[in-house]
Amino acid sequence: MLPPPTPHWALLDLGAVGKALESFTILPCPPKPTPSSLSRWFDIFSTRLTSLLTSHAPSKRPCSRSKPWWSPRLLSLRREYHKFARISRLDPSPLNWSNVTSSRRTYFKAIATAKKTHWSDFLSSATPRSLWTAKRFAFGRPPQRFPHLPEASDPAEIAETLLDHFFPSKPPPPPLLRLTRYEDYTPLTSEEISLPSPNPRTPPPLD
Repeated sequence: MLPPPTPHWALLDLGAVGKALESFTILPCPPKPTPSSLSRWFDIFSTRLTSLLTSHAPSKRPCSRSKPWWSPRLLSLRREYHKFARISRLDPSPLNWSNVTSSRRTYFKAIATAKKTHWSDFLSSATPRSLWTAKRFAFGRPPQRFPHLPEASDPAEIAETLLDHFFPSKPPPPPLLRLTRYEDYTPLTSEEISLPSPNPRTPPPLD
């Protein structure tokens, strides 16, 4: 869903607004005003003044992907960067490549500066209502805690999927190594299983 159109104050016709403000009159506040009468008097003339200004400003409707930190300067830097990139693809000379590198560095540096400035302005004007929005922007979205259940249709499948997600089964342990009897074996002789003779260089044990 696209956001509603808003006045483009940068293109406000100042000459026409100045002439309209010359004939704009504000009646004095009613004598001995009550809170309700003062609020009604203020709402009437503030609405007339806002209507006068918006009638001389063109409307703009930002797209769903527009960013609040975007500016006409970034648009011009982006066009310049893509222009040099197209020229470099047609003529990949060192001069054209240096222009692409310089314009790209300037463009992305301006984006980082605009984001930092917008974030500082947002924090400086934060209200208790926008505090949670600032926290969400700072820490990002939390990870998905509930598993996706595309194929679970009945309660038994949902319960099994939840158990597998939150309590995954451990892999089975490796099998135990057991020595099995080898049928075709040759029996050992008494000489083969006899103890080896002591080393003559080994000193005799002490009593």
